[in-house]
Amino acid sequence: MKKFEEDLLLLEDQNSKLSKERKLLEDRLSEFSSQAAEEEEKVKSLNKLRLKYEATIADMEDRLRKEEKGRQELEKLKRRLDGESSELQEQMVEQQQRAEELRAQLGRKEEELQAALARAEDEGGARAQLLKSLREAQAALAEAQEDLEAERVARTKAEKQRRDLGEELEALRSELEDTLDSTNAQQELRSKREQEVTELKKTLEEETRIHEAAVQELRQRHGQALGELAEQLEQARRGKGAWEKTRLALEAEVSELRAELSSLQTARQEGEQRRRRLESQLQEVQGRAGDGERARAEAAEKLQRAQAELENVSGALNEAESKAIRLSKELSSTEAQLHDAQELLQEETRAKLALGSRVRAMEAEAAGLREQLEEEAAARERAGRELQTTQAQLSEWRRRQEEEAGALEAGEEARRRAAREAEALTQRLAEKTETVDRLERGRRRLQQELDDATMDLEQQRQLVSTLEKKQRKFDQLLAEEKAAVLRAVEERERPRQRAGSVRLGPCH
Repeated sequence: MKKFEEDLLLLEDQNSKLSKERKLLEDRLSEFSSQAAEEEEKVKSLNKLRLKYEATIADMEDRLRKEEKGRQELEKLKRRLDGESSELQEQMVEQQQRAEELRAQLGRKEEELQAALARAEDEGGARAQLLKSLREAQAALAEAQEDLEAERVARTKAEKQRRDLGEELEALRSELEDTLDSTNAQQELRSKREQEVTELKKTLEEETRIHEAAVQELRQRHGQALGELAEQLEQARRGKGAWEKTRLALEAEVSELRAELSSLQTARQEGEQRRRRLESQLQEVQGRAGDGERARAEAAEKLQRAQAELENVSGALNEAESKAIRLSKELSSTEAQLHDAQELLQEETRAKLALGSRVRAMEAEAAGLREQLEEEAAARERAGRELQTTQAQLSEWRRRQEEEAGALEAGEEARRRAAREAEALTQRLAEKTETVDRLERGRRRLQQELDDATMDLEQQRQLVSTLEKKQRKFDQLLAEEKAAVLRAVEERERPRQRAGSVRLGPCH
C-alpha cells in the first residue's frame, strides 16, 4: 500500500509537470491566436487594398468622363471647321459674283463693239450680212451663257466659261480682221478690249493660285495627322511588349509561390501525422500507468520522447507560421506588381481610345472625300451636258455658216478644246477616286489594328481576373491553415484531459 502511495505521488508529480507543460502550450496557443489576429489584420489590409482597387476603378471612370469631355471638345472643333468651310463656300460665292461682274463688263464691251459695227453698216452689204451673222452668233452665245450661269456653282465652271468666251472673242476678232477695214477707231477699241481681257485672265489666274494653295495646305494637314497616328500606334505596340514581359514575370512568381505553398502543406500534413502518432502513444502510456514500476519508467521515458517530439512539432509549426508570414509579404509584393500591371492596362486603354478617335476622324474625312467625289461626278455630268449643248449649237452654227470656212474652223477648235477639258475633268475624277480608295484601305487597316488591340486588352483583363481568383484561393488556404492549427490544439488538449481522468481514478 505504501509503495502504491509512493507511485501515486510520483504520478501526481508527473501530472504537475504535465500541467506546467500544458500551461506552456496554452501560452504557445495564445501566441498562435495573436498570430491569427495578425492574419486577420492582413485580411483587413487586403480589404483595404480591394477598396483601393475600387477607388482606382472610380478614377478610371473619372478619366472616361474626361475622355468624353475631350470628345465634346473635338465636336466643337469639328463645328468650327464646318464654319470655316462655310466661309470658304461664301468666298467661292463672292468669287462667282466677281466673275459675274467681269462677264457684265464683257457684255458692255460687246455692246460697244455692236455700236462700232452699227457705225460701219454703211460700208457695204457684205459687211451688213457679216454683222447680222455676228449678232446671231452673239445671241446664241448669250443663251449658252445663261444656261451655264444657271448650273455653275464652282470655280471650274467660271473658268471654263471665261475660256469659252475668250476663244469666241478671238474667233470673232479674227473674222472682223478678215472682213473689216482697219481703221484707227477700231484699232484703238481692239487694243482696249485686249487689255481688259488680259486683266481678266490675270484675275482668274490669281484666284486659281489661291485655291491651289488652300488645297496644298489641306494635304499637308492630312499628312501630318497620318504621321501622328502612326506614332501613337507605335507607342501602343511598345506598351504592349512591356506588359507582356511583366505578365511573364508575374506568372513565374506565381508558380514559385504555388511550389512553396505545396511544400508548406506537405510539411503540415507530416506534422499532423506525427502529432496523431504521438497522441496515440501518449494514450497507450496513460493506459498502462497502473502496471508497475517498470511500466511507469517506460511510460516516463516514452513521455519524455513524446515531449521532445512535441517540441519538434511546435518548432515545425512555428516555422510553418513564419513561412506563411513570408508568403503573405510576397503576396503583397505580387499585388503591388498587379497594380502596376493594371496601370499599364489603363495606359493601353487610353491609347486605344485615342486610336478610336483617330479612326473616327479618318472615317469623317473619307466621308468628306466621298462627297467631294460625288460633286466631281455631278460636275462631270454637267460638263458633258454642256459639251453636248455646245456641240449642238456649233452644229447649228456650222449649218448656217457653211459659206464661212474661217468661222467653221473656229467652232471646230472650240469643240476640241471642250473635249480636252472634259478629258482633264475625267482624269481628275479618277485621281479623286483613287485617293478615296487609298483612304478606305488605310481605315480598314487601322480598324483591324484596333480590333487586335481590343482583343489583347480583353486577354489582359482575363489574366487579371485569374490572378484575383488565385489570390482569393490563397486567402482560403490561409483560413484552412488557421482552422487546422486550432484543431491540432484541441486534439492536444484531449490527451491531457484523459490523463487528468486517469489521475483522478486511483484517488477514488
